[in-house]
Amino acid sequence: MGFQSETMDFQPEINIQRNVYQVDALANKNPGELNRPVVKYKKKRKCMDYVKTTIPAIDWLLLNYNWSEDLLEDIMAGITVAVLNIPQGMAYSILGNVEPTVGLYMAVFPVLVYSILGTSRHISLGVLSVICLMTGKVVSTYASDTIADPEGYTNMEVATAVTMVAGLVQLLMYVFRLGMLSTILSETLVSGFTGSVAVIVITSQLKELLGVVTVRRNGPLQVVYTYYDFAVNFHTINWMTALVSAVTITILLVYNAFLKDKINKKLCMPLPIELLITVVGTTLFQITNIAEDYNMIQMGEIKSGLPGIQVPPLKLFPSVFLDACIIAVVAYSISMSLALLVSEKLKYPIDTNQELLAQGMGNVIGSLLSCLPCGASPSRSASQQTVGGKTQMASIVSAGIIVVVLLWVGVVFEPLPRCVLSSIIVVALKDIVLQTLELPRIWRNSRTDGLVWLITYAATIVLDIDVGLLIGVLVSVLCVFVKGVLIDVHALGRLPGTDLYMRLDTHGDAAEVPGVKALRFAGSVNVINRFAFKRKIVEALRSEYAADALVASAVPSVAVLSAAPPEPGSRTVVLDMAGLQYSDAAGTKLLCELFESLVADGYDVSLAAVPDASIGYMRANGLLSARFFPTVHDAVVFHQHRRQSRLLDAVVVKSANGEQKRF
Repeated sequence: MGFQSETMDFQPEINIQRNVYQVDALANKNPGELNRPVVKYKKKRKCMDYVKTTIPAIDWLLLNYNWSEDLLEDIMAGITVAVLNIPQGMAYSILGNVEPTVGLYMAVFPVLVYSILGTSRHISLGVLSVICLMTGKVVSTYASDTIADPEGYTNMEVATAVTMVAGLVQLLMYVFRLGMLSTILSETLVSGFTGSVAVIVITSQLKELLGVVTVRRNGPLQVVYTYYDFAVNFHTINWMTALVSAVTITILLVYNAFLKDKINKKLCMPLPIELLITVVGTTLFQITNIAEDYNMIQMGEIKSGLPGIQVPPLKLFPSVFLDACIIAVVAYSISMSLALLVSEKLKYPIDTNQELLAQGMGNVIGSLLSCLPCGASPSRSASQQTVGGKTQMASIVSAGIIVVVLLWVGVVFEPLPRCVLSSIIVVALKDIVLQTLELPRIWRNSRTDGLVWLITYAATIVLDIDVGLLIGVLVSVLCVFVKGVLIDVHALGRLPGTDLYMRLDTHGDAAEVPGVKALRFAGSVNVINRFAFKRKIVEALRSEYAADALVASAVPSVAVLSAAPPEPGSRTVVLDMAGLQYSDAAGTKLLCELFESLVADGYDVSLAAVPDASIGYMRANGLLSARFFPTVHDAVVFHQHRRQSRLLDAVVVKSANGEQKRF
């Protein structure tokens, strides 16, 4: 069977001859298995399997690491990530209102923890602009220089308290197997959220970029107030700072746009332009007095060595709990998005719950060692993968290099103006800001996704980061809820010469099978929409079978040939339930009641392509007389054959008094 293609002389065909099946006949096991709901069985695992699952490094590093083939590539990837971590770590620490070395600490301790416990081979954990900015907002709210607090919490104490709580929240999510919560933040929502946060980050860097004397704004309308303050205090601009920022941004933009691909093709690893600018800038301002002469703000004292262990103040935990929860979910969702993206490309599995354990432990241990909440960086993760990194050994190499920088090299960056790091931040966020240009495409593809993106973007910029994210999540969940209660019921027709049944309103070649009303249902049947579902089914049947109308007989088909007159009162309905996504107790009960009601009204009803679990629930709710077919065509042919048998058996015999009798 097949249609003749306009562009091909030959169209592949499928010719199958088989009996008509009902679902019970196809069951591999006892048909009674379909009469009970699906039961989940927990797979028993040996102790060693559990340990290897909980600590993946035992498997990939100690047992299966290919030292001869993978080590060199991992070392090259580790060096690449390390040179990216140095400028990014110091720059993003500014967003978190902490010392520059904190970003370097984050490139060591959480990274080492993740390399042992994580399941992604390529994501690079550490500083992330969105997370640092969100943490910086909490720091500016609770640190001693912004509120009257007799205990006088320092910026670092507040930051580590947020990190500890965020880590504990992620560990709690791991205990309750809540890895699926990462799906709450859809790709569209994350795009709108990160795009708006990028605008906020760039706005917050105007002070550093131009040397304007302003106060840092937080809360609703912070972007508007920041630009207002900038306009009012424009006369305080430091022109040398502005010039250095302009030159740095121009160099980075020109390199990324015109030179990056050409140069990297000739090198064995990407040219670390950010690190190069940092080193050149440090050298220039070290040998000159430009910064002092023009009152430029420099990095200042950078501590050398590794941090000591310090427990965050427990009294701060209740105050920062809500913000830390939001940060934990956002960091995990962004990291998981990157991990899944790379794993799908390279075809290896990711354990969403194990990722919670890895990131949670990374944050808990990091909070004891002066770290902010960590997240996976898109730029560093992409570099680690494209350079050729094979495993998290690259992260271990990167962490080792950063330790060397902390012990002996970090202090050399003290003369560097902060405007250079702010320029690096702005250019790094360029592509994220340009995500705004994707809105028309998103809107064309899905009005719902476009609405989620637009509301999240606007709410985050106008209100605040956490409020905007909350509104975005609520709108996204509301859209999913609305889609979940919407139902579609469409009449089906058969494509001539095939066993395919398509919607009549979208396929002009499809034609209804006389005597059979086939309806396709798509959606969920639940306590909210169950009556709407019933109403749509009834309306669809009324359009076909008017009051007291008779049904035409079946036309010739491959299975049945009939030339007999129609049989009055014969009304056949086939419900295609392949699109049944979910049915709760109330929905299942209504399905059973609807079936019994249709049968009582004289309809001959069959159900096609019902999910196995739903068959069990329906029969458990008393629907024992229903016929379940694997396909719509099985049900249609069954009813055609049944009707044909009845017509052939209906012999009219005239009695002596002229009356007719039908047997």
